[in-house]
Amino acid sequence: MALTSMVKDDVRFERVTGTIGAVVSGVALTGGDRPETAERLRRGLHEHGVLFFEFGQAVSAPDFAAFATLFGEPEQAYKFGAADGGGGAQFIDSDVTPMKDVRINHWHADGTALERPPRAAMLTPAELPEVGGDTMWASMYAAYEALSSHDQRLLDGLEVLHSTVRVPFLNQAQTAVHPAVIRDPVTGRKMLYVNANWSERVVGMGDHESEALLQRLFAHINTPEFHVRLRWRLGVVAVWEERVTQHRGVADFTGPRKLRRITFAGDRPAA
Repeated sequence: MALTSMVKDDVRFERVTGTIGAVVSGVALTGGDRPETAERLRRGLHEHGVLFFEFGQAVSAPDFAAFATLFGEPEQAYKFGAADGGGGAQFIDSDVTPMKDVRINHWHADGTALERPPRAAMLTPAELPEVGGDTMWASMYAAYEALSSHDQRLLDGLEVLHSTVRVPFLNQAQTAVHPAVIRDPVTGRKMLYVNANWSERVVGMGDHESEALLQRLFAHINTPEFHVRLRWRLGVVAVWEERVTQHRGVADFTGPRKLRRITFAGDRPAA
């Protein structure tokens, strides 16, 4: 249920929770909108974290690729085993890579073990199970702002090693060090930047101390007030800012679940 809306010309953002997510209307599927529309949508990603679009019927690979141009230049580097989905997209296919086996059902941001993780990502379904298989997003603004002032002071200035240690199914080792708290370059708001798939340890802490802190933060991210949940339907497109949010799939389905994915190249997260 929408709570409030903001209208700028023909583009409408309707918030779906008090902390994260907006349904967008007034935007064409095929791209080609005015540059001002693309600018508003890109800012909307930073303000709302995740944007939802409803086009009423399954989105083809060419239309998905055309729509992606509103959000930037798709990247080709971030695949980590995803299949070719056509039109520059990748397929996330539950029949080939079951969700639990690859930890899609854990809170994560994509590729934070890279020096320059993806900036944003988008999904649309090509085939869905009869029931289940929702996707959830969590606001990292809300996660940081709900921390005690003590924890905020503790985390500000800390760095975290991100690696593939917690995702051993990957055969390509990657490591990167990022701040535990980063600042969004558009809104200026601070956000928590650790996640259960990629964050290995806090730099400068002992193993036990580091793991205890990280596990506490992972549990903190699993707070319902930070979340929005999407029940997929054919024709829905979700686009999210990777630093502002984390996401997870809900592994409560059987049968095929095939989603097209496009990611957008990013830069180094900064405090």
